[in-house]
Amino acid sequence: MAYNDIDLSSTFVHAGWEIKYALLSPHPEPSKVEQTVVFVHGTPWSSDVFHPIAKALLARRPYDILLYDCPGYGTSQTLQPGNHPKTHGGKFSGDTSIKAQGAALSALLTHLKLDGKGENIKPSVIAHDIAGTIALRTHLIHGCQYRSLMLWDTNVVLPWGDGFYKHCRAEPDLFLQLPSKIFEGVVRAVIQSATYNPNVLKRGWEDILAAYWIGSETSQKAFVQHIAQANDDDVAEMLDGNLYEKVACPVKILWGEDDKWIPREKMERLAEMVKHVLKEFVTVPEAGHLLMLDQPERVAIEVYDWLSSELSPNSTELSLSAESHARAL
Repeated sequence: MAYNDIDLSSTFVHAGWEIKYALLSPHPEPSKVEQTVVFVHGTPWSSDVFHPIAKALLARRPYDILLYDCPGYGTSQTLQPGNHPKTHGGKFSGDTSIKAQGAALSALLTHLKLDGKGENIKPSVIAHDIAGTIALRTHLIHGCQYRSLMLWDTNVVLPWGDGFYKHCRAEPDLFLQLPSKIFEGVVRAVIQSATYNPNVLKRGWEDILAAYWIGSETSQKAFVQHIAQANDDDVAEMLDGNLYEKVACPVKILWGEDDKWIPREKMERLAEMVKHVLKEFVTVPEAGHLLMLDQPERVAIEVYDWLSSELSPNSTELSLSAESHARAL
């Protein structure tokens, strides 16, 4: 069953964007909170995809959990009046690029004292899709320190995007001009392509995920904007500088075995670049790009086991065995 009943009731303004977030802390005694977990979503998603796992974690252990919608996504599509950067001949206002998203996450973590600097908390970060690159930029370029980093079906190498994304980046005007009903069909087709089991979306997920991008010219423009503003240089900067070798926290990778968006070889390349801190590479069968929707129970177990391992006395001595590296249960 799909649900999006977590209200992102707080607002943090960065670069003109009203970033909506919720810091869930149901425990009245802060001293009993063992970890702070930060979820970062990708494109064209929102923090809604993390609601089930967030609720499961809150019910299981004393976690603080940060959920937020990236600038230009979900409930964070409001850009305050001002002299904001414009791109593509003035068609788009505000910056939704990966570079901008990394800066926004860094600013939000600093605002909440979750950037791991000085006495501030080091959060456990869980990132899906392009959020892997966002989280890595926040760590490697902006200097935020993490307790751990869990990467789900993420692409941190080039080239980026499938045929649809490449076409939309090259011809944004074409997609801006599509009749609303045809554009809605495009959005829904994109969402459908991200799951292994199409029946998952019939539980309400397709409508939840599509709602932010359809129904108005503004919504349609927002969807096209984040694709049009994608810049390979934001990834190349880390690749060319060999920055992935400087990741300074334990890493776990999850990949849906039937992900049609990101092939296994790209995940394996990521694993190679962070091998000095990689603890597990887990392949989840019968799961597509939205593996948390296709296999919610399995993903919940993997997340809980990972976060729990950080609390064990020998958590700093976790070893990467051949079994865990290629594990596919």
